Amino acid sequence: MPQKYFDIDGVATFVHHSGPTTLPGVPPAFDRGEAIVCLHGAGNNGNLYRELAERLSEEHSPVSFDQPAHARSGGLDSLGSVGAMADFTLAVAERLAMPSKRVLVGHSMGGAVALETALRAPQSVRALVIISTPIAFPMPDFLLDGLRRVTEGKERRRFERAVYSPSTPDAIVHRGFMEDAKTDPRVMYGDLEACRDWQGGKQLAQLDVPTLVVHGADELAPLAAGSEALAAAVPGARIEVLEGAGHMVPIEQTEVLASTITAFLAELRA
Repeated sequence: MPQKYFDIDGVATFVHHSGPTTLPGVPPAFDRGEAIVCLHGAGNNGNLYRELAERLSEEHSPVSFDQPAHARSGGLDSLGSVGAMADFTLAVAERLAMPSKRVLVGHSMGGAVALETALRAPQSVRALVIISTPIAFPMPDFLLDGLRRVTEGKERRRFERAVYSPSTPDAIVHRGFMEDAKTDPRVMYGDLEACRDWQGGKQLAQLDVPTLVVHGADELAPLAAGSEALAAAVPGARIEVLEGAGHMVPIEQTEVLASTITAFLAELRA
């Protein structure tokens, strides 16, 4: 997919888009189907959506980006709160001259960012697809303490196989690990603090937008329960459970997820 930088609030922001490549500084076209913004999870980046976006671009106009300090975007630190990431998402959409209503697709932390964006600017959101996002993020102290030790150089960074389905091929797991490795663990630490502090779950009853909630059948039990609770809290939300996927649904079951989203958007347009 084409990629380019845009200045967003003074941050050199790396954007992945579909459609023809445009001149530097010129936003891509959003003339196919729905305009879709894909939001990545903690410590990850917009390239997570590469294959999914290619599949969605057959009918729609998807775009993703690296949040500040993630992968190839500028900055040194996580924005530090889901609210700040939601505000940045709105700034990206404005800079790219996207249509006034967008479909937000968010994975894990990105799902929280999508929900927060819809709460802050409901007039800008046409629909939500929330993937592997619990109603509240369980964030045990030992997890943050371990990552803090990594940032201090006192412990080696670990990549957890448990967030993938046992049936997920090693090649896909390796790809996920390599994407995570593009972002400094200090940024990941800030992301996890942002997830821990997110209180959007209490406001979900205010949402009035078509919502699809997705999680993997092999998701970690607390996160699966959290996704089910989130679907129950959003008025009218529908939930889909995808076989052969754990937490990293966008790269574990790309084709199935793309078909699920495409069908949801077809219903929306109908």
